[in-house]
Amino acid sequence: MSKKQLKARFQKANLLDYQKDVPLHVEKLDQKHRIFTTYMMNGWDEAKEPLDIHFTIKKASNIMIKHQPLTDSLPKEQSIYLQCNIEEEALALFDKREVMPPDHSHINQHIKVNVNGDAEFIWAEIVQLNQSLDYHYHSLMEIWDGSHCISYDPLQFSSQQKAILANHGLTEEFSYMASIWYISPNPPFDEWDIQQRLSQAKHHRAGMTDLDGKGILIRWLSTDLSLLRQEVEDVLAFFDEKITELRKWRV
Repeated sequence: MSKKQLKARFQKANLLDYQKDVPLHVEKLDQKHRIFTTYMMNGWDEAKEPLDIHFTIKKASNIMIKHQPLTDSLPKEQSIYLQCNIEEEALALFDKREVMPPDHSHINQHIKVNVNGDAEFIWAEIVQLNQSLDYHYHSLMEIWDGSHCISYDPLQFSSQQKAILANHGLTEEFSYMASIWYISPNPPFDEWDIQQRLSQAKHHRAGMTDLDGKGILIRWLSTDLSLLRQEVEDVLAFFDEKITELRKWRV
């Protein structure tokens, strides 16, 4: 198991109780940004043993976590549990992650996030749904505000459940699914600004859900990976712009 604690405040960041466990590695990037202190998380998609990752984002910190580029040698068995506690006035942005389960694989991912007060959380992910492969992918996103559950979103894709998925109409013939979570009590944009960035191209669907005023979930189904990546990156760039406008006075 690998346990990490991330501490940052006003662009000065340090990793506390950090051990360089193989293959997981977290390091600060030299990339410059007016708002975010940026870290790269390596080894996430290389670990064969279960990963248990704990982060605490300290008060008034703006943290961006980037994932390493997608590799072709993902493990057949993978179990990831990530728990993130975000303190008041802090923001944690997990940049776009892509998951492409290999043939004969079993991937289990559990993300649990606790936002305190006006803390903000952003997560973006693209998952390949290749119906010609034999795989099982399970993902659970839990988001809490103290004892209040903002969202409990389990997803499960399996080649053994094609009939069930088809009957429910979840994925139909789409090859890719993407999700972006933006959790904030006061998002710095209007929902219509997001709707304008969601195309209605053929074989490409997108929708947005309001999470009882605590944030939004944007979800795509698509057969066009290039278009999907472009749209996800466009929405993230829009978020970055609005966050910078709001938070540049805090740092």
